Amino acid sequence: MSWFIKRKKIVIFLASFLIAGGVFIATGRVADTSSEEVQVEYSSPVITHAYALKKKAILYNNVKLTQAINGSSFLKTAWYRTHAAKLSINGKTQTAYQVKDNSGKYTFWVLRSQLKSINSNSYKLKLAGANNRFYHKKIGFFGDSIPSGWDGYHFYMNNSYPDWMNKYLGTDNRVENFSVPHAKIVGKRFAYIGTTRVAQDLPVAIKYHENDIRNMNMIFIHIGTNDYTNYSGSGSLRNVIAHLKRNVMAIKLLNPTAKLYGVLPLTRYDANGQNRQNMSDMYGYTFGQLRSAEAKLYRQLGVNVINFDTIAPNLITDQNKDIVYEDHEIHPTPQVAQKLGYYLAKYLISK
Repeated sequence: MSWFIKRKKIVIFLASFLIAGGVFIATGRVADTSSEEVQVEYSSPVITHAYALKKKAILYNNVKLTQAINGSSFLKTAWYRTHAAKLSINGKTQTAYQVKDNSGKYTFWVLRSQLKSINSNSYKLKLAGANNRFYHKKIGFFGDSIPSGWDGYHFYMNNSYPDWMNKYLGTDNRVENFSVPHAKIVGKRFAYIGTTRVAQDLPVAIKYHENDIRNMNMIFIHIGTNDYTNYSGSGSLRNVIAHLKRNVMAIKLLNPTAKLYGVLPLTRYDANGQNRQNMSDMYGYTFGQLRSAEAKLYRQLGVNVINFDTIAPNLITDQNKDIVYEDHEIHPTPQVAQKLGYYLAKYLISK
């Protein structure tokens, strides 16, 4: 229990039982009247990122921290910050976040010091059925903004869908994620992430990470939507697929024993909200044709095809696109990234 709670005279007035995932969870709520010790200097919305609770974290019902709930019942829950507040507690400055769970059912305030990364080794989410199949696996991702954890405006701060997949599989290694926003199948560009220069397009990413590829057990390729974009310079569908074939063959040559997975581009919409499935780009092919051509090539080369429309059919639809896509067109929200990782892990476990 934090120093803040220890100093307070508390009265336990309610014990409630919650049903979560079919399990009864007991939570003890405490009321406090010493709100004068907490001063709120400011509170404002913030970029959404996922966190987990530290073992002895305390959750509060308001920004003044006057009602507290023991966080032990929520240690496996992912929390998404929505607001930040600068507090003065007995003259000492601290930051608190308002957080919500993925379902939106629970909303609390918590001190930032009581949160941890979802990539923390102590945050356990391994799904039933994974057993130890994936424990020592080295997993790599190559692709564009979707697997990189870019929502169209910001990075998710190390909680991309590959990170979530890794958690649900129960591996003991971090995913080696070499995905970069705006990456293409056709191209030789590098880009800057902050001040770090990185290989962006797939051919140079493969070349730049040859030694990493040789040590991987599972390799995922999730790319193609930026080649479809008008003025991409990638040319015809035939050209795009020819380049993709060369890229896949380069990976297979570097690591013949690794399992390869080709993830088809997520459903995409235009600025008017129209599904691009049957919409031609300036190079004369539709988004649906791109997805079909990728799937056909992957199968021909012995690459496992991952289609989120199949493994998570109701996750992204024409009806909910404005909710699940941060930019309403192509980039998932952080909450949806978690679900993509969950469904992908579940699918891999079933095979």
